[in-house]
Amino acid sequence: MNKRWNPWANDRNTYELYRRRCRGEAEEMTCAAQAAEILAPLVRPGETLLDAGCGGGYYLHSLRKRGIEVDYHGVDYTPEMIELARAEMGAPERFEVGAIEELERPYDTILCFNVLTNSPHYALPLERMLQMATRRVLLRESMAGELVVRYTPDPYLDEGARHIRVYHNTYPIEEVTGFMREHGFSVTRIPDRRSNDGVEMVVDIPHHWRILLAERT
Repeated sequence: MNKRWNPWANDRNTYELYRRRCRGEAEEMTCAAQAAEILAPLVRPGETLLDAGCGGGYYLHSLRKRGIEVDYHGVDYTPEMIELARAEMGAPERFEVGAIEELERPYDTILCFNVLTNSPHYALPLERMLQMATRRVLLRESMAGELVVRYTPDPYLDEGARHIRVYHNTYPIEEVTGFMREHGFSVTRIPDRRSNDGVEMVVDIPHHWRILLAERT
């Protein structure tokens, strides 16, 4: 995506926060900790894991902190985020620029937290993840009873970039669950620790964070 229209390339405050997380200078995200704790009893040493929409790649810290020895890889469509991950997280070859819907290789586990909510729709990227995951997909997005599409300017972006519109979608959880099952997965709902399955305001917009664990049957 052209930097001119990419919100994640025009948000210096978020970029600096991600840098601090990469360096261990910011508090561990509750959702990153929960993701690692969910995966700890499931993954085996040496299994491959893709962090889809990895940002700065700092979920790797949460995995390592809990002794989860996976072959970690991260992909993100914003070059600035991948440059950050390569500079701060070590093993730069583990991070690459790319779109989720264009994944080309399989992984045992695909982790995708807080990403599809900011996409035009969940179906295409989620379908590709389900196709490429040989064991499981762990997903956290804004999901509730019905589809709500929001595509609005973001007043928190850098000055001069606040005209850029950002998706903040909420997807029908029953529809997403059914979509996963149609692709050959059993699905378990896991309460979201941060929001307690309630509503969290993010950039002044209500988000309904829910976690789904899809395991290949």
